[in-house]
Amino acid sequence: MADQQEQFKVAIVGGGLSGLAVAVHLETLGIDWFILESYKEIAPELGASIGLAPNGMQILDQLGVYDQVASQSGTASSVAAFDGDGNKLYDFELLPRMRANHGFDLRFTERRTVLQVLHEKIQAKDKIHVGQRVDKIGHVGDKVQLTTREGSSFTADIVIGADGIHSPVRGEMWRIAAEDGSKVFGDNPGADVATDYGCTFGISEPTNGIKEGVIRQVHKKDTAIGFITGRNDVVYWFHFFKLPQRHMGLDFPRFTEEDEAKFITPDLDRLMDTGTTFGDIYKRKRVSIITPLPNHGFPRWHYRRIMCVGDAVCKSQPIAGQGGCSALESSVALVDTLYAALKANDMKPLSNDQVEAVFTKTTQVRSKRSASVVGEGLLYMKLASWSNTILRLIDSYLVALVPKNTLVDLMFAGAAGGYHSNTLPEPVPKYVLGSGEAVVKA
Repeated sequence: MADQQEQFKVAIVGGGLSGLAVAVHLETLGIDWFILESYKEIAPELGASIGLAPNGMQILDQLGVYDQVASQSGTASSVAAFDGDGNKLYDFELLPRMRANHGFDLRFTERRTVLQVLHEKIQAKDKIHVGQRVDKIGHVGDKVQLTTREGSSFTADIVIGADGIHSPVRGEMWRIAAEDGSKVFGDNPGADVATDYGCTFGISEPTNGIKEGVIRQVHKKDTAIGFITGRNDVVYWFHFFKLPQRHMGLDFPRFTEEDEAKFITPDLDRLMDTGTTFGDIYKRKRVSIITPLPNHGFPRWHYRRIMCVGDAVCKSQPIAGQGGCSALESSVALVDTLYAALKANDMKPLSNDQVEAVFTKTTQVRSKRSASVVGEGLLYMKLASWSNTILRLIDSYLVALVPKNTLVDLMFAGAAGGYHSNTLPEPVPKYVLGSGEAVVKA
């Protein structure tokens, strides 16, 4: 290892899923790091849930937190979809096909639960600085200096922006490139980001005896409603809606509680399951949040010593359940590539060219798969919300003719072939590939 004064240091901006995963990974490999998080605490209560498909669960297994996440989440076991009048379109069981193909389950829980587990895994919690919103980033020699709105200053060798769709790091990266006269991001980056949909996500207390593992959706023109019951039969629900008109750019529309009521009220009587309407679930709401759903996948994720991952550069429609999993894949891919470069450099700080090579290789490893996640998510959003007559007819009549095992395969197509770390222990499937039977621990 290099001497302390020579040690390579990574600044992680954002203490969400990607940021915490990067921190756990770096700490495991002995690479110095720190986190700057704008919220006053890690894992605030924001009303968000998260679906973790097999490709996400295998990475959490590698990070050493599988058991903790599994014990605090529910396993999805069945799917059924209805039209707006309560007629069943199709249904299928996920088990054991999902387990036989992937070795892991689709699990669902509160987003903050996963963040708490990752936070607990971190040993050096004094490296996490909350209440620090990055305001400016500058390159100083072969270092990067970060200044926060609160007046603090931090220095690192590279910056990883894991700070979401509004990403101050991305904005600073683009600003620096423009001031350098670089056109690598184009003349007006972000101007072509389209937002066609929004969603209210919510969490409700157990409702009408619906048990863990049930996924139900209602598909209708310009709307998709659904829920999944998690551990202790808690109901995680969503109400996707199409915006009155497409919004372009990164100044995303903002919604109020009145907007939530306006979009949701017409659908409260929709039948979600036998004897249960959306209104029954909504009445038992614990928390909810309404948010726009931009759809973008930027071709370039880095500039000089700054790189972004997750929603900052690749935002997919959450109805497909791959956003968090894709972010985890990109996060560990970046750390894997960084570690290989540091190891080849005797763990000494990397030159500008070496950093550029790390960032370029990471993008090459991840960009194609990430773009597929974005495209497939948007296609499923359009299918479920009947965006045109052809998709309505496919969803209403043709999907039911597809063999049920094939529907399971299609549902988890995004999980197949997922990236997993080459610097962490190999993921250990929890179910026997081919049979789906539970692996018996020795």
